[in-house]
Amino acid sequence: MNSNASIWLLIVFSTLFWGSNFNAAHEIAGVVPPLTAAAERFFIALVIFWLFRWWSGKAESQLQWRDALVLAPLGILGVFGFNYAFFIALHSTTPLNAALIMALSPLVSVLLSVVLLNARMKAVQIAGMILAFIGVSLVITGGDFSQLNVASGDLWMLLACLVWSLYSVGSKKYAPHIPPLQFARWTVSIGAVALILLALVVEQPQLTIPQLTLKSHGILFYMGLCGSVLAYVFWLKGVQQLGPDKSAIAFNLVPVFTLLVSLMLGVMPNALQVGGLVLVLFAVLVFNGKVALPSARKAEAGLGR
Repeated sequence: MNSNASIWLLIVFSTLFWGSNFNAAHEIAGVVPPLTAAAERFFIALVIFWLFRWWSGKAESQLQWRDALVLAPLGILGVFGFNYAFFIALHSTTPLNAALIMALSPLVSVLLSVVLLNARMKAVQIAGMILAFIGVSLVITGGDFSQLNVASGDLWMLLACLVWSLYSVGSKKYAPHIPPLQFARWTVSIGAVALILLALVVEQPQLTIPQLTLKSHGILFYMGLCGSVLAYVFWLKGVQQLGPDKSAIAFNLVPVFTLLVSLMLGVMPNALQVGGLVLVLFAVLVFNGKVALPSARKAEAGLGR
């Protein structure tokens, strides 16, 4: 296997791990309280990240005290905030719904980049965002817009998507000088400590965790190792080798893998979920310029005059 193919394999594995995270979180949603689940998962991730740091022994950039003013709020926002909303969401929405909503995050990140980083959007990107919004709206409303009834879990997942996008854009705006793996380790560590402390106050995980089954611990270990450490390391390796533009397209395999895992578990999606998935994937291809819409071509031509 050549090096390019092996890099793509790492990227596919990272999206597999992220996609299956939705199924895993849904599996334990009725068993483990949300803060307790997030605390155990990220305690595992924290330990593995620091063991990996100790094992690698490579020199890293020297952080300044002022970097803490960036890392602390981003860790609270992107790790604590995202995962709190994520685990609550999976109590009352399906894994596929959650993954489809999360598939909007690259598009939301671009929109936030326009607001916060003064980035510019092309007409095809706007068209892609509209199509993706329609696809997700069909899924979470059940196609009945006249009697809008959105599950609370879908709203929590929309919040998680927004928080993650803010975390992504914030890292570009305020921490471009920090290497990605070092940035991930510190923000995960800060977010994990916040999750553990709040869980101790609100849910008393020291009483709950010893009573969990080996299956629940196994799922949380999988989420900590594969969904929180390996997925991030593999993804960063892919971005470094292929560039963010090429690797970003692969992010849209996340809901595909969530669907495949659901099918393996015997859960059949409904027609709207499948239709929403297809529309979101198509929208992302449009967004990335892989499919050109006639109206978008005309708009681009107009902008070029």
